[in-house]
Amino acid sequence: MGEWERGGMREWKIAAENADRCGEAPIWDHRSARLLWTDIPADIVYTLHPATGQTSVASRGVSVSGIALDRGGGLVLAGSGGLHLLDPDGACRPIVRDHEGTPLLFNDLLADPAGRIYAGTIYWDEEMEKPGALYLIHPGGQIETVDDGIELANGLALSPDDRTLYFADSAARRIYAFEVDPRSGRLSNRRTLAHVSVDDGIPDGLTSDSEGFLWCACWYGGQVVRFDPEGCIERRVRLPVRQVSSLAFGGPHYGDLYVTTAAEPWPSRLAPAHYDPGATNQGGALYRMPAPVPGRAEHAVAFGPNGG
Repeated sequence: MGEWERGGMREWKIAAENADRCGEAPIWDHRSARLLWTDIPADIVYTLHPATGQTSVASRGVSVSGIALDRGGGLVLAGSGGLHLLDPDGACRPIVRDHEGTPLLFNDLLADPAGRIYAGTIYWDEEMEKPGALYLIHPGGQIETVDDGIELANGLALSPDDRTLYFADSAARRIYAFEVDPRSGRLSNRRTLAHVSVDDGIPDGLTSDSEGFLWCACWYGGQVVRFDPEGCIERRVRLPVRQVSSLAFGGPHYGDLYVTTAAEPWPSRLAPAHYDPGATNQGGALYRMPAPVPGRAEHAVAFGPNGG
């Protein structure tokens, strides 16, 4: 266990110097060889074309904390206003905003092989106002609660065989693993895969690689961590900033690892004792480095008119 043999922090390059207040939800769009990510407080989704280094705005004015590719060519955006479909022509329309009278304040989402969505809700201000839940949302709009009592719903990932769902509850400092019924999408047999220590930060964004190992962005911890399928830390990779929010594989053959970070301090009760909200190394940039193990493509959802 340790930093990558090729130099740890020295391998990271700034892919986009955006000074994001809270960069999040990176995802590689293979359809146009671009990376998408969001700055949550700014209500902006950005696009990076690595071949040219150019960035642009894909969406503005919609709360976004999670992004999925839609089979119809657009995007599905999750945020504090529920789920929205962003069509290829730029039109944005709501999909679902509440469930049984409860507003759906989503914090992340993930597509499954059937084109459905897993998405977790959070109800936080300075502290948790009430527990959130993990939902399964079908292309027709039907919603099922597949787990509840969640303190701070965060990253989601599937194993390469799509039979294990990983889910981070940041406030509980736990990464859970569920068995997935591939036909219904329902979850069972929740277990704690890993407990993240105070010194390591809190578990935020998740993604899995082609070998079936799980990668976790550790907010406050200034690192990403690779877990083996049994939940043991296989390696840590340090970054030059503390608030590391999420991560995704991208580029040709998914051989690059992209990591989002956050410039806006978050002095919560979850912070380690040595956290300094006035420090200048919180984050804000989008980082990239060559991955020692390639990732894999994320599934696409089937919510658009041509996505079935």
